[in-house]
Amino acid sequence: MTATPPQALVDELGRLGSAGRRRAAAAAASMIAGDVSAAVPFVDPVPVAVGAEAWAELTAGLVQRVRLLDALYADLYGPRTVLSTDVAPIAELLSDPAYLRVATGIPSRGSHHLLAVTTTVTRTVDGAWVVLEDSVDVPEGAGTTLELRRVLSRCAPTLYRSTPLRRLHPFFDAVRTSLHHRTRTDGRVGRTVVLTADTDDPLRAFDHSWMANLLGAPVVSVGDLRTGSGALTLRLPGLDSDPGDTVDAVLRLAPSPLLDPLDLGPTPLGGVTGLVEAARCGDVEIFNPLGAGLLENPALRAALPDLCRQMLHEDLLLRPAEAGQGADLAAWLCLDPAGGDELVERPVRIQLLVMATDDGFEVLPGGVARTADDGPPALKDVWVTVPESSAVPDDGEPAPAAPESQHASPGRGALTASLAMTRSIGSDLFWFGRYLERVDSTARLLRTVLDTSNDLESERGRTAGIARSALLRAVTDVTATAPGFHDVDAGDPAAVRTEITSLLSDRHRPGSLAHAYVALAHTTRTLRDLVSDEIWPVIARMRRHFHGLGQQDSPPLEQGLTEIVDGCLTLSGAVADSMPRNLGWDLMEAGRKIERSLALLALLRAMLGRRQRRAVEAHVAAAVAAMTESGASYRRSYQAAVQPELLLELLLSDTTLPRSIAFQLDRLSRVLDRLPEVSPSPELRAPLTALRGRLASWDPHTLLAPVAGADASDGAPTALLAEADAAMDTLRELATALENRFFRPSESTSRWGVDDV
Repeated sequence: MTATPPQALVDELGRLGSAGRRRAAAAAASMIAGDVSAAVPFVDPVPVAVGAEAWAELTAGLVQRVRLLDALYADLYGPRTVLSTDVAPIAELLSDPAYLRVATGIPSRGSHHLLAVTTTVTRTVDGAWVVLEDSVDVPEGAGTTLELRRVLSRCAPTLYRSTPLRRLHPFFDAVRTSLHHRTRTDGRVGRTVVLTADTDDPLRAFDHSWMANLLGAPVVSVGDLRTGSGALTLRLPGLDSDPGDTVDAVLRLAPSPLLDPLDLGPTPLGGVTGLVEAARCGDVEIFNPLGAGLLENPALRAALPDLCRQMLHEDLLLRPAEAGQGADLAAWLCLDPAGGDELVERPVRIQLLVMATDDGFEVLPGGVARTADDGPPALKDVWVTVPESSAVPDDGEPAPAAPESQHASPGRGALTASLAMTRSIGSDLFWFGRYLERVDSTARLLRTVLDTSNDLESERGRTAGIARSALLRAVTDVTATAPGFHDVDAGDPAAVRTEITSLLSDRHRPGSLAHAYVALAHTTRTLRDLVSDEIWPVIARMRRHFHGLGQQDSPPLEQGLTEIVDGCLTLSGAVADSMPRNLGWDLMEAGRKIERSLALLALLRAMLGRRQRRAVEAHVAAAVAAMTESGASYRRSYQAAVQPELLLELLLSDTTLPRSIAFQLDRLSRVLDRLPEVSPSPELRAPLTALRGRLASWDPHTLLAPVAGADASDGAPTALLAEADAAMDTLRELATALENRFFRPSESTSRWGVDDV
């Protein structure tokens, strides 16, 4: 049997043609890879279209199935009457490690225990829907479903517009409203958080972050939560003595056994000590409840038809798939995985999400389909079509306003809940700012050195060779990638090219551009629910440029580095235009200003810290002016050729120059003034005060004079070397004080953080 799609869809697929379908597939895969920041399976732009009649049959079975699973959970973790019958697989249930006895008797605030269930179904050749598996402990699919729909609506807009189908956002609006009502306590808006665990699957991590975004809840890790007196609270940036914000509900996207080391045993996550007791006291509700993984037991799944008749007094509408049923599956139109021009038929597995609402359980009108044959795997969007005579709500159509008597205004409590800032989020924002500056400054450094080296290669004479060697050695000093160019003959083009390529593309080398970008991309993914969707195409383009750097038939390195600098500027602008100016913004800005100050001091130290002959210093100083975008300001201020002393004065003391040290310290002081303080914090103020005092005492001519007793020949050390080192140590002291105060030392540095590069 072949599933018959709507005629309008078939006609539009025909108008697209083979080339158009392939272009849509490539564009969709590129967009998803950009959003997920990782390679994903092939994206087939031909959707799995489910008609209204078939969808009604399927949703009826899914809702009944979740009602049954919900009743089973209530019984297995309550009176356990089902274990006294001969219907349930008693031995298999009691021996299942997913049966968490400590979760018995935990109360539920609503009429349902389960919030979300993901069910994977397929269709047989005779048109019947069968169930392959249920994901109850950690449901998923919401984020991937919405992403597929969003991507296909942009990559194949005519196909999307020509097909009347059910929209997705009204479903999440209903779920958010239901969750709001369920968590509201004592006349105040309840706070819900989404607890996630680190996963090696980028698509799953993306899905979990999107789920939090759709529900309007902050993402937290186990380190962001603590218990006390039965209550669960958020660890906010600041002192441990801060009581934190009360958490009323936890949507956990981490397996049950990993959440509480006190009642469930040691876990790889560490867990939240006392979480089970907090749930037992009724002060926090956990979705899905602890121990829900028991409902995934294969023996229980096989017994569901009999259990449905016993508990619901109904026949089970969706039967479990029988062993060996793979050859009897219905086929759906797909792109030819072999590259042919015609559409082919392939069986699929469809992942559908069911969630609790005020009216019971509701099925998300869409899902994620995956091909289920021996061919290359592909992802497909699931479209639920409606009769053309039916009204199809527009994506931008506002939800009808609820009567005021039914839905209380969220008021200030809801606003406060939306502004929750945990320690891990604060730490990620701080490091996001640092990594963004690190990528930008490293790309500017390498681009300018390559440009200047190309100019110097065309010159003859000893001066050009010395200047080129000085610039290359400065690259090693600034990036802290010694021995680097200190052991490379600047006159050997092959050796220089090898070292440059390593600095560009070796992601395992601390200090390299690729290493900094990997850290930036990783940290950005952890902030998915806080940043605009517009940044993901920027990240995707930057990744493509990184992959192309130094490759055969790739653009020149200088062009690739320019694209990366442009990407940093675009990313900075996108974040600035979309991010609210709250504590998170201040922490990110603190990270950016500290990192830019460190980078500038390292640059000045490496480029100007040793005296050279005037002709060499002219080349080096011009390169510094280009890297710091200070050439125009220098010309307006001094109207003279670039001289090291004058350039140093400009970069140290001009408070109007965005890349000067004085500008960074001025903005950093304003950020510190806005940070919340439970008590005076001299550990934050003292380093900045000391740094400003040191900066005020600097005189450019004195800094660039050779130190006493030094040989006045080329390469003589100056006072700038020691002064810059001391200033950088003070900046690191300030960064550490910020981390200790707001993130705790054990949580302050991400696994990607390297402070000395």
